[in-house]
Amino acid sequence: MEFLMIVAADPEAEPYVAEEDTAEAWVEEMDGRGVRVRGNRLHPAERATTVRRRGGRVLVTDGPFAETKETILGYDVLECASLEEAIEVAAKHPMARFGRLELRPAWPFDPDEGA
Repeated sequence: MEFLMIVAADPEAEPYVAEEDTAEAWVEEMDGRGVRVRGNRLHPAERATTVRRRGGRVLVTDGPFAETKETILGYDVLECASLEEAIEVAAKHPMARFGRLELRPAWPFDPDEGA
């Protein structure tokens, strides 16, 4: 099963301690296990571009879609056997402690669905 793991800031999390940030070790372990497909950090929300179509017009706005204190910092795509394995993988990530991780199962597009 493919999961998107969204890495986010959380104002209620433990204070960040750089010396205890084991993200590189987590990436190495998950790459070694073959569960991490890819992932990366994201630039701050101020660098976002929001794109919408309204009334046939494309509207482009600088900045994020919503103002929030819980900003998205990065992502990882995971390939796990189950939600339980995805939870185990996420729980080992340092941002489970210093931020928040959201797991979303992929919903593969099926062009015949609903036909």
